[in-house]
Amino acid sequence: MTAGDSSARGAAEGSAEALPTRRAAPFSGAGRLPDGTPVRIRPLMAGDRGLLFAGFAALSPRSRRSRFLREVSDAQLERMLSVLLDTVDQQSHIALLLYADDRPIAVGRLRSFTSDPAVADLAVTVADDWQGRGVGSVLARELLARAEGVREIQTVVSRGNAASLGMLARLGQMRSDCVNGTCDVVIDVSRSSAAGLADAA
Repeated sequence: MTAGDSSARGAAEGSAEALPTRRAAPFSGAGRLPDGTPVRIRPLMAGDRGLLFAGFAALSPRSRRSRFLREVSDAQLERMLSVLLDTVDQQSHIALLLYADDRPIAVGRLRSFTSDPAVADLAVTVADDWQGRGVGSVLARELLARAEGVREIQTVVSRGNAASLGMLARLGQMRSDCVNGTCDVVIDVSRSSAAGLADAA
């Protein structure tokens, strides 16, 4: 799962237990994972608060640290979810849920900076049992496909989060500056083909 609190900014393909099943429209096809599994996608909605909280609460301590770059209590998580759900407009702040086998397996968001709408922060979190199957790359593709005018991603990642760093490197030309356990990452996505990310693992 992902939250919109600025102190927890960063792209993380973190682990989580399987999220609770929830059916909501509108769904659209998002192609297939590299192993052939079909996936669907839908926008995150205000009514998803319980689903998000359950998904984030199921994250292991290690996954929470990878995602939020620090320890996060349930109370802090509740506040972060409020920020996320209250600011998603699916234009400057896009948030999507990815489904497979009729259940949500990942959530991601892309938020443009008010100072420069062509620059955005990206964050992705994937359920434990779907990790390493290209889910994060498919979700990133869908987010970028909806992000009109975004040319650059700027985010913060744990230095030990190889999955997220690999996912980001597949989005475009990447440079990073790693200090004290975290990496400031910048990716030029201006020449990236969103459709081409479908094949990324």
